[in-house]
Amino acid sequence: MVSAPSSPGASERSELLVAKGEVAYHRGLYEDARVRFAEAVAADPADAAAYYQLGLALLALERRDEAETALERALALKPEHEAARRALALARGEEAPAPEVTRPGTPSAPSGGRKRWEIHATTGFQYDSNVTIAPGGQIGKQFGDKDDAGFVLSGGARYNLLDREDALIRLDYDLYQTLHVALRDFDFRAHHVRATASHALIPSLLWAGVQGGYHHYTLGPHSYLSEPTVMPFLSLLEGNWGLSQVSYRFGYDTYLTQPFHEVRDGPSHAVGIDQTLYGPDGKGYAVMGYQYGTEDPIRTVGNDFALQFHQAYAGVGIPVWWKVAIDLMYLYRYDDYTHPNSFVDFRKARHDSTHYFYASVSRPIIPHVSVALAYFGTIDYSNISLFEYHRNVVSAVLEVTY
Repeated sequence: MVSAPSSPGASERSELLVAKGEVAYHRGLYEDARVRFAEAVAADPADAAAYYQLGLALLALERRDEAETALERALALKPEHEAARRALALARGEEAPAPEVTRPGTPSAPSGGRKRWEIHATTGFQYDSNVTIAPGGQIGKQFGDKDDAGFVLSGGARYNLLDREDALIRLDYDLYQTLHVALRDFDFRAHHVRATASHALIPSLLWAGVQGGYHHYTLGPHSYLSEPTVMPFLSLLEGNWGLSQVSYRFGYDTYLTQPFHEVRDGPSHAVGIDQTLYGPDGKGYAVMGYQYGTEDPIRTVGNDFALQFHQAYAGVGIPVWWKVAIDLMYLYRYDDYTHPNSFVDFRKARHDSTHYFYASVSRPIIPHVSVALAYFGTIDYSNISLFEYHRNVVSAVLEVTY
């Protein structure tokens, strides 16, 4: 699965600017770092970490009075911020251990005053034009009603067990649930548990890591799919303008109910490369990537589902007026099935071209709470008409992050 970063709201923009300032600080560009941290403070005046980092940059520039003011503000916002307390002692000429600016560019909230944890939850309502993913045209009529409305619920948390300049160990959990009004047999639930460990091979430049996960899916009242995964990766930090990553993902699918139980079970492999570009002053982002993979059922009865795939995606996040953020993404996937298909009496192999579209508009309404409108569309073309389908999903949700 490929996904795009969340578009920056005020606090998210502050964190991105702080990360850029940390890059400059570690390179000894203290004035550039001060400018970035000052922009972060302006983006989110409630971000204690931004005030703390600003104080460190001002200390490095020997501007102790200004540093003292910034660090006092950090402590006013977060009294338990011990690193800011030590830095304030330095600014006042008192003896204290020297503070450190935290590492830039890693996929975690840095230490030195940033939260080691985060929780989030979403609730809302959606309309789905093709819940059952039935084929279109005349063939689709035999499947009966396939559109429905329903509730959407999701939530999750992350916690950094270890968060250092050169190492990260993180735990994540995410839950996603749909509850349909009429088609209850198609209520969908997904659990994702992940652990990530990474280490700086070259500080502020190159990181290596591995992520292990377990994913469980339920359709209606029945467990549907179980999948453990492991994914080693390399991340290249490109200053304050970008991030490149290469990865390999191995998973093993076990289908728990019919019609795929003991049919589609087997390993999957995927190799990918992704590029993220950050806008000037942390305003907006662009992402793109490519992935090649295979799915290999272990039983010959599953030959219909053995495939190779290619997929590519591109997306942008654009902050506009009135704190509104827009996210847009397009993904194209080509599935090349490797065996003649039983649904056409083995006369030909199946080939699918699928287009995915995503768009959302979001805006914070109070601290930690935002609203969003989103659209997700799918157009699947196949050389076997039974497998063609169109789908449109529109949702309105309330998001809480802390």
